[in-house]
This record gives sequence, C-alpha cells and structure tokens, in this order.
Amino acid sequence: DIQDHKQVSLKRTCSTSAPASSNCLLGSFEESLINGRLEPAGVIDGFTVEIGASGSFCPPHIFLPCLAFFFSLSDDNAPSPYLGHIDLESHSKKGYKVPNKGTIQVTLFNPSKSVVKIFVIKYDVSDMPGHHQTILRHRIVYMPSTNSSSDVPGAPTYLRYLVHLRLASLKQNHTYLHTDIRMIFARDKFEWDNRMANYELRSFTETPENPKYSPRR
Repeated sequence: DIQDHKQVSLKRTCSTSAPASSNCLLGSFEESLINGRLEPAGVIDGFTVEIGASGSFCPPHIFLPCLAFFFSLSDDNAPSPYLGHIDLESHSKKGYKVPNKGTIQVTLFNPSKSVVKIFVIKYDVSDMPGHHQTILRHRIVYMPSTNSSSDVPGAPTYLRYLVHLRLASLKQNHTYLHTDIRMIFARDKFEWDNRMANYELRSFTETPENPKYSPRR
C-alpha cells in the first residue's frame, strides 16, 4: 500500500550517504535516525517546508513537502521524535542554488500550516573547490545555562531540533543544496520541571573536519 511504499522509499533514500559529522559517535540514536537505520512505524503526510537563502544573492524561496516518519522505540510507548525528509530533487536535479556564503532558512510547517520551527543556519563554503561536497548539521538543544551559578557537572542536554543539509559545488562559487534535507523534531511539547530552571535553548552548527570537503562522486 502507499504507506509501505513510503517506508521502502525512506530506507532506500536514507540509506544513501548522509555523512556523519566527524565528532559524532557512530551508531548513536541520532546517527541511526538520520541515516535511516531504524525501521519506521509509519508516516504522516501534510508537513511542508519553505526554503530560502541570502548572501551575495537571494534565490527565490521554494515550498516542498516533508514526509514525517515516526518510530516505535520504547516499551512504555513514549513518543519518539519525527524524522523529516525533504526531496530536493523534486525541485531540480541539481538541487537549490544558494550563495557560497550567507544564511539558509528552513521553515517547517505542520499539516495545519502552523509553524513548527524556523531553522536559521549561517555558513561559509566560499573556499570549497569545484565538484566537492560537505554537510552542515544544525542542532538546537536544551542545556544548562552558561550564565547559571548552579551548573551541575554532567547535567544532561536534550536535543529538540536538528536539520542536516548537504552542500555541493558544480564548479567554484556555484553552490547547491542537493539531494535532500533531513530533520529531527519532537512529536510532543517539552515537559518542563523545576530542575530545569537554569536551562536554555542553544544552537550549534557542525561541519566535517579533516577533510572539510570531499570530492563529489
């Protein structure tokens, strides 16, 4: 049926290379989710994204569907995050042309057309040679406040959102978001308690190191 077809499509699409950042633990839950190593329990249609960029030029914004896959991972039926998948090749085989330095904005909408999250990612790949590629992985986490005077060593952090972008150059200074965009976002509202009074939302963007870029096959 349609859902089976979409699950097969997820496994086929996400099993293709989604390079892990160099300082992530391979085999972690995040890596398994992003790389499609977990069997989805189902899919929800109706999520969409708006993609835009700014820098030396501002390409037209595009709107694309986002398949939201969910998983059954815990014995107590606690909700797992969604894995969102956006097929950029449905827009163009090359992908979405962006400046080689600037800001990428990805806005996620739920099926009711309400904004779930706006991702704003600053980047600079102006030194990427032609016919090379890299990734950007942008995380938003709850973590102890840097201004807190009562930080607890080893206090946990909580991943709330993640977006994984692939960038490639056809030639020097011609940069594209290519293939797909993958994201992790929560299915439920965050349960706040007093122990997290000194927590704050912080964002981090990671890129590969050694090498920063790799030849595009």
